[in-house]
Amino acid sequence: MSDIEVISEVVVIGAGIIGLSTALQLHLKGHKVTLVDGDKPMQGCSAGNAGFLSQANIFPPATSDIILKLPKLLFSKEGPLLIAPGYLPKMIPWTIKAAATLNKQRFQDIVNAFSSLITRSQSSLHSLASQAGAQDYLSTEGGLVCFLTRESLEAKKKNIPQWQAQGIDVEVFNRSQTRELEPGITENIVGSLFFKNSGRCNNPQGLGLRYFAWLTQQGVTFVEEKVLDVNQTDNGGWRITTTNSSLNASKVIFCAGFYSASLLKKFGYKALVASERGYHLMLANAGISLTRPVVFGEPYFAATPMEHGLRLAGTAEFCQPNRTPSMSRAFMLRDLAKRYLPALRAEHAEPWMGIRPTMPDGLPAIGAVKDQPGLYYAYGHGHNGLMTSAITAECITALVDNKTPPVDITPFALERFA
Repeated sequence: MSDIEVISEVVVIGAGIIGLSTALQLHLKGHKVTLVDGDKPMQGCSAGNAGFLSQANIFPPATSDIILKLPKLLFSKEGPLLIAPGYLPKMIPWTIKAAATLNKQRFQDIVNAFSSLITRSQSSLHSLASQAGAQDYLSTEGGLVCFLTRESLEAKKKNIPQWQAQGIDVEVFNRSQTRELEPGITENIVGSLFFKNSGRCNNPQGLGLRYFAWLTQQGVTFVEEKVLDVNQTDNGGWRITTTNSSLNASKVIFCAGFYSASLLKKFGYKALVASERGYHLMLANAGISLTRPVVFGEPYFAATPMEHGLRLAGTAEFCQPNRTPSMSRAFMLRDLAKRYLPALRAEHAEPWMGIRPTMPDGLPAIGAVKDQPGLYYAYGHGHNGLMTSAITAECITALVDNKTPPVDITPFALERFA
C-alpha cells in the first residue's frame, strides 16, 4: 500500500449526488478537494431518482395514516412497501425509532426541519447547477398528485394546512382542471393536488455527471477505490484507507449513502440507516406526453417526463442491500400506471434498482462528527437526495468554513439517535 500524494485538504467519500454537490460547493469556496468512491460517479441511488423535485415531502415516513394501512401495504403484492422476512430483525430498532415520530411534538419538529431544507432546496439546486453549466437539466412546471378515489383525496387534503404553514403553495384541482394540465390522465380521477412550485430534473444521472465533468476540468482529483477505514494521524489529520492505497487529509466528509453508517460506527454512531431499495421503469416510447411529474395518489409513485422518455419510479423494499433485485417490482409500476394513464405503452421498458439510505425519522444526517475535528457527514436523505443535495452541500461547506449554515442543522445531527 502506498500513500497518494495529498493535493487537497478535503476528501469527500462518495461520488453520488450528495458527494458531488458537496465537492462542487467546496471547490467553489476555494477548497482543494479529492473525491473517493469504489464505483464510478453517479452509479448509486440518485442515478435512478424519480426526478420529481417535490415540495410535498415534509413528513416523516411513519405517519398515523401509514401505520393504519401497514398490514395491507405489507401483504399486498402490488403494495408500495415490502419488507423482506430476513431483514425484519434489523428493522426492529429502526421501526421503534420511526414510531416515536408519531408523538405530536416530535412529528411537528420533523415537519419544521424537513421544510427548512425543502423550501430552500430548489433555489440552491438551480444556483449550484448553473455554476457547472448544468441548469438545462432543471425546470419548474409544478407537480400533480392525482387520485382515483374521493377517500384518498380527502385524506391527503388534511395535510394542506401543514404545507401552507410552511409556505408551500398547494391547490386542489377537480377532474377537468387536472386533465386540462395533463390530458393523458384518465377521466376516472376525482381530482388532484397541484404544487405549482415543485420542479423536475429530466436526467438526474446526467446532472451529477455534468458536475463531475466540471470538477475534473477544474483539476479536482477522483480516486476510484473503495474506502475501508478512516483513522486519525499523529498530526491531527486523517488517513483514508482504500482498497489499494491511502490518502491523507485534514478534513473528511462522509457522503457514501447507506455505506456511510459502517464507516462512522467506530466513532460511536449507531447504524440506524436502513437499506430501502427503490425501483424505476424507464419507457423510451411511452405513447403519451406529460409536461410535469405526476404522482399516482393511491399506490404513491411518480411518472416523470425525462430527457430520454418517461420514468415510472417509486416503491420501497426494505432488505439486505446485496439481495438479488426483484425487478418484477419495477414492471409492477407499469401495470399500476395504466390505471391513471390509459394510453401508456411500455414495449421497450428498462428496469432499474437502487439503494436509498433511509433514516427512521426520514430526516437526513448532516453535521460534524462529535469530538473528532475535521470529520463531517451528509447522508441518509432517503427519497430527497437529489432535491436537497445543493442545500446540504451549502450546510456542510459552512461547517468546514466555521460559518453558520443557511439552515439550523441541529435536527439532522446523528446525536438524535443516541
